[in-house]
Amino acid sequence: MSSSEGRIANIEGQRNLPKPEFLEKLLRIYGREEETEQYLALLGEAKGDRAGWEHIDLTADPIGYEDYLGLERGASKIEGYESRLVPGLLQTYDYARHVIRGRQRSDSNMEQKIELRTRRQDILTRADHPVRAWMIIEEQALDRPVGSSEVMVDQLGHLLELGDLDNVQLQVCPTSLGPHPALTAPFTIIHVPIPDDPGLVCFETRVKTIWFDKQAEVDQHTEIMDHLRTLALTPEQSRTLLDGKRKELR
Repeated sequence: MSSSEGRIANIEGQRNLPKPEFLEKLLRIYGREEETEQYLALLGEAKGDRAGWEHIDLTADPIGYEDYLGLERGASKIEGYESRLVPGLLQTYDYARHVIRGRQRSDSNMEQKIELRTRRQDILTRADHPVRAWMIIEEQALDRPVGSSEVMVDQLGHLLELGDLDNVQLQVCPTSLGPHPALTAPFTIIHVPIPDDPGLVCFETRVKTIWFDKQAEVDQHTEIMDHLRTLALTPEQSRTLLDGKRKELR
C-alpha cells in the first residue's frame, strides 16, 4: 500500500479520521481483518457524532479537544479524577456558563460551547449502551463557589441525580484525607469498545490535550484510580456529603 508515514501517524494519533477503504487496508496490514466490521461501525459513529459540533469554532479551545469529544462519544467506560471543578461531563448549564465565561470572556461562540458541554451528558443516559462513568472529585472542588448559591445548589442536586444512575459512580475525596498520589493533576481514562483496549489517559491543559497511550502509562493511572477508590468516601457516603452541602446552601 502506498501511503505516507505522516498520513498513518495522523490517523494513529487521533488527528484525522480515515476513509473506510483506507481503514480496511490498515487492518489487513496490522493483521486485524476480523475486526473490520467493528472498526467501521466505530468510524461511522465518530463521523456522525462530529456533526454535532462541527459548526462550532473550537480554535480557542485546547488543541486536541475535538479529538477528545469524539473519543468520549464512542467510549464504553470513562474514569476520571478532578480536583479543581466539577468535571465537565457532569456540569449543569448554569455552572458550565460561569466556568466557560471565566476562561474565555471574549469567545463569540460561548453559548454554543455551553450547550455542547451540557449535551455531552447524553452519553450517560442514551438508550443504546450508555457510557459507564466512575468519577472521583475532590471536596474542595465542590466548595469552590461558581456563580450564585442557587447555581451551586442546582449543580450539587444534579450530581445527586447522576449518582442515582446504574452506570454512574461518584466518589468524593474529603479534604481531611490529606496528600495522595493523584494530587499532581486531574486526569481522565477513556476506554473504547474494542477487544483488549488498554484505555487512553488524558490530561487537559490550557494549550492542548495531552494523551498517554503506552501500556505502562495507562497502568500507572489505572492503579492510581483503583487506589483512590479505596481512599475516597464510598458512593453512599459521598451522596450524604453532597446532600449536606446542598442543604447548607439553601
